[in-house]
Amino acid sequence: MNKQNIIRITLFISILVFNPVVADTLRITANMRTNFNSTIIENITSTLYKRGVEEKSAKKIAEEFINGDEERFALMLENFLYGCSDITKEEIFEYLGTAALYRRNIALDSYDQLIDIYSNTKGLTPDKIARKKLSAIAKKNTLIFG
Repeated sequence: MNKQNIIRITLFISILVFNPVVADTLRITANMRTNFNSTIIENITSTLYKRGVEEKSAKKIAEEFINGDEERFALMLENFLYGCSDITKEEIFEYLGTAALYRRNIALDSYDQLIDIYSNTKGLTPDKIARKKLSAIAKKNTLIFG
C-alpha cells in the first residue's frame, strides 16, 4: 500500500467515527435553542407576574412583545448574552419585562438600544470596551434576517 491509500483509509475511518459525534453535538445545540426560545416568553411572563400582572395577561403581553418572531429574537438575545458577559440572564429578563409592561419595542440589532439596555441594567454608562462589544453585537444582529 502506498502512502496515499493509507491517508485515504485513515480519513475515511475518521469520518465514520466522528460523524455521529458531530451529529449529536448539532442535535444538542438545536435542543438548547428550542428550550431557550420557549423560556423567553416564560421568563418575561414570570417577570411580569412577579410584578403583580395577572398570569394570563402577563403571557399575552409577553407574546405580543415578542411579536411572533421568537426564533430571530432568541438568536439576537443569545448573541447579546454571549457577547456581553457583564449582563446576566436575570438582568436582561428584568429589562425585557419592564419593556413589555410599558409596551416598548426592543430592537436588539440597534446599537443605541443595546447601550440603553446596558445602561439601565448596570446603572452606569458602558466603558470603551463594553461599547466595542455592543457595537459588534449590533452588527452581528443586523445580519440576522427574520
